[in-house]
Amino acid sequence: MPKLAAILATLAAVITQLIGVTVMLTTRATGNPGTASTTGLTITILGFLATLAAAPPACRALYIWARDRGYLLYHQHQAQDAALPPVVHLPRSGTMP
Repeated sequence: MPKLAAILATLAAVITQLIGVTVMLTTRATGNPGTASTTGLTITILGFLATLAAAPPACRALYIWARDRGYLLYHQHQAQDAALPPVVHLPRSGTMP
């Protein structure tokens, strides 16, 4: 569950950044810069700081998941190979006397 929480926290922080940028751009486009634009900048900065705080645990969670998944697949593949019948090597026709 900590993996999911870290990933969701990172996504929430990125969405917060997008909301802040949208507020800034909307207020500038309507010709009403001021308090609303400053609020948008503040929201964007808070989202950026939250992303900086949340990204390392999320990256680590994804790395650990990928590592564990690779380990599991490797051992499943080894078990499948062990279950196969042995390979019989036939001699070449040119080497027979």
